[in-house]
Amino acid sequence: MLTRTAKTLVLIPALALLLPALPAWGAETAETVLIRQALEKDRSGMRRGDAELVASAMAENFVHYDARGSVDPAGWTIPHEDLASYAGDLETDLQARRYDISRTVTFLHVYKQKALVTTVDSGWVQDRATEDRQPYARTSLWTFRKLDEEWLATGLVSALGDSASGPAPAGSAAPEALSSFLMGEAADWTDGDAGGVLDHFDEEFVGYDSYTSSNPAKLVVIFGNAEEFEEWLRERLSLVDYTVERSVVSAKLGAGGTEAIAITDETVSVAHRQGTATSERQRRVVWTLSRRSGAWKVTNMFLHMKDWK
Repeated sequence: MLTRTAKTLVLIPALALLLPALPAWGAETAETVLIRQALEKDRSGMRRGDAELVASAMAENFVHYDARGSVDPAGWTIPHEDLASYAGDLETDLQARRYDISRTVTFLHVYKQKALVTTVDSGWVQDRATEDRQPYARTSLWTFRKLDEEWLATGLVSALGDSASGPAPAGSAAPEALSSFLMGEAADWTDGDAGGVLDHFDEEFVGYDSYTSSNPAKLVVIFGNAEEFEEWLRERLSLVDYTVERSVVSAKLGAGGTEAIAITDETVSVAHRQGTATSERQRRVVWTLSRRSGAWKVTNMFLHMKDWK
């Protein structure tokens, strides 16, 4: 998680062919070691019943999403919109339950100052009052950002499932203001208004591409912040005209109304100004959004989520 942010939102059908090659991952680097250390703070804090140690691995703008056992974001909720509420509930939980867990990092992708991680936890959880002991197993998706030479978690999607089969999880109608925001972003693409598009994005937003997979290990970061997006966007809109037809499938807000997750289905048509080449693509896009500053801003976008429905 899911964030993110947290690294989400309308690009081109052949975007992957136009971007520079992403850095390979696999071998340990100084950055991956630091990220693993942050994850260990979280795990160790859970084992020791130390909510403060857990919180030390997280950024102030941390957001917690609950996947409720599904890989499909339509069923995800936002139980915690900030670090304070997450740490507060965790402290209460750790006073009531003891966690004896181990953790495996199954995927770790670093792109400049942002990272995406999946982990699998296993072990036991025990009620401190009754001493009842139950098996514990959880897959999580994390987003990280490097701040002042320290990697901190910006988002957590807990209880991530491994399947989107079966009935689609229930979504919800988007609040009018949020729906208008997302439809306005699509209209700015159709109008060729780069400034209008960019105004919808947080400075530290992260864009991902899933390449039509619902497997989090297939996600890669394609834009690490709004500055990278702007550089590409202005050049692209000078060469190509877009028509974006979008429908808002669902949206959910956190209890405080400052964080949201939304899903859109859209058809993107592209026409090159020099020549007659055109193309069209249908896709599903997953967005996370925040309005802590007053106006909605996109914090993460996950493109081409064709299988996430």
